[in-house]
Amino acid sequence: MRLLLPAILLLLCPAFSQASKHRAVWFWQDAGSPYGASNIVGNNVLENQTVAILQNRMVKRVYGSYGQHPVTNAAVIAGWNAKLEAAGIQSQFLMSENTWIFPSNHAGFLMKISERVIDFNNAPGRTAAQKFDGLHLDIEPQALGEWSGLSAAGKRNYLLLLRDTYAAVRQHLTNEGAPAFPVYADLPVWFDNLPVDGGSIGWSGAAERDQWFADIAVSLTGISLMAFERTTLSSISNGVAWERANISGADVRVGLEADVGAGLTWATLADFNVMIENVEGAFGPGDAVEIQSYTLWREAIAAGPIVSVAVAFHYALALGSGDISFDTETNWTYLVHHTIDLCAWQEIQRVKAAETGSVKLPVRLREPRGFWRVTRFRTPEP
Repeated sequence: MRLLLPAILLLLCPAFSQASKHRAVWFWQDAGSPYGASNIVGNNVLENQTVAILQNRMVKRVYGSYGQHPVTNAAVIAGWNAKLEAAGIQSQFLMSENTWIFPSNHAGFLMKISERVIDFNNAPGRTAAQKFDGLHLDIEPQALGEWSGLSAAGKRNYLLLLRDTYAAVRQHLTNEGAPAFPVYADLPVWFDNLPVDGGSIGWSGAAERDQWFADIAVSLTGISLMAFERTTLSSISNGVAWERANISGADVRVGLEADVGAGLTWATLADFNVMIENVEGAFGPGDAVEIQSYTLWREAIAAGPIVSVAVAFHYALALGSGDISFDTETNWTYLVHHTIDLCAWQEIQRVKAAETGSVKLPVRLREPRGFWRVTRFRTPEP
């Protein structure tokens, strides 16, 4: 059966999907990229375009790296935060420096929190919409140059320093009159692994490991588990299972890296999109994926089709096999998508038309019902 895709069906999905998905994205300065915060924030046209893209992709939290700009360009940052707020998107201030785990660096680190977050939020005339909604910390001792040379006990000691750094941040916020201000942090998925299970951290046992996670949950509002470089749903689920089951008092979310391209984590953007949907489907409503990073994501999107238009719509009534057909024109590429619920569309095939005509594709149905959508985009000239 062949139909034009009714407009009403296109309207059903955004409301259905956005009600249950609250994705997040790391928004680094990335001065060398057109998609970096350094080049977007402060440019009204690019800001509006970025907010529209975030809304369209169900992003509800932005972890923004803005350096000294909350001090030197406070009005620009305030306006950007307000724009995100108006779109229903949280703005968290992202800070990253791995050497902050050392006590000798705490004073300077805490001063930056005061200047860039607390003082910014408390500035005279600052509206609620213009304020940061939270602080997001990317402090990774495992990325320090000396990490690989540390003993298992030494790595454990570095994690104790990380724990104490989180506690120092919480105490600093309390001292500054903001004891409940949200603080989030990034962690790899393997800090929980015990030595007996092959883990590299020299935990003395489960009790010490458990206490470490309990301690950081007192200081933190939420944790982003960086399940990067894992390419299967089972490996991602296994990597985050212990934290999701055992950390209480702090929200636990799962991050995926938009590392898309030949030889990278995801061969195509379609592969990455499918994994996002799979992870969100496996973990339940509201447990949306966090994406590293906006720059990588946008670069992957830019490398694929930018604009596509509807060509045909098919409804399959029963299990079995059959054909879907659609007309083609020269120099157009046709994308064939399938869905069960009219929302989670997955690309299953691409057809580049060498000439104008009709194409018939055999399909095998694995569900009792389903929908097929064909869109097209112009193939670039060689």
